[in-house]
Amino acid sequence: MDIQKLTPTEKDLFIQILSECYQRLTAAKIEANELTKEGFQLLFQSVYKNINRNYNYE
Repeated sequence: MDIQKLTPTEKDLFIQILSECYQRLTAAKIEANELTKEGFQLLFQSVYKNINRNYNYE
């Protein structure tokens, strides 16, 4: 993903998603480097769907 090509709204959403991902990892007492790439992608997708549903970013 090229962050430079994102709109300001998309950048804010991206930051919000990453923040929530790391909050979930902290709550589970897991570090990001303990996840596989696929595991982090699943986490990111889950958070994205949850945030999108709650705030209707689409």
